Amino acid sequence: MRSRDYLPVFLREKYEEIDEHPELNERFEKISDFLWLIQCIWSISNADYQNRIWVKHETLEIIDSYDDTTMYFMEDSDAVLSGRDAGRIEMTDAQYTYLKKLNEMVEAYDTSQERPDEDKDIVNDPKWHEIREYSKLVYNELIKE
Repeated sequence: MRSRDYLPVFLREKYEEIDEHPELNERFEKISDFLWLIQCIWSISNADYQNRIWVKHETLEIIDSYDDTTMYFMEDSDAVLSGRDAGRIEMTDAQYTYLKKLNEMVEAYDTSQERPDEDKDIVNDPKWHEIREYSKLVYNELIKE
């Protein structure tokens, strides 16, 4: 099992709850059930994490990168947004709007010809900084219960 020490309190508590009640990991009815998506958003929002894990690779226990995080984020956010459109996933209009905008921002950045190739350059890119700042708002909106 990967260490959860680096995660914020919300995610650590949710993962501990799932450890105690594994059946909760099969619920995907509301946005707060999508912990992997919320964790990706937190990773996008956190410069310290990006420097420590993506750039310096401080621990062998956590294997992550810009490419991994954004790939999982885009796949999961597309699925959640589609699920909400189909009425299968419960989320507020604000949560939907924030998530949709972040999805569009990350996709535009990821497909840009001007995007740096190296994680260390991405972490320091002013355009990525804008996405990172916006993702903090999204994270805080999605963890509201």
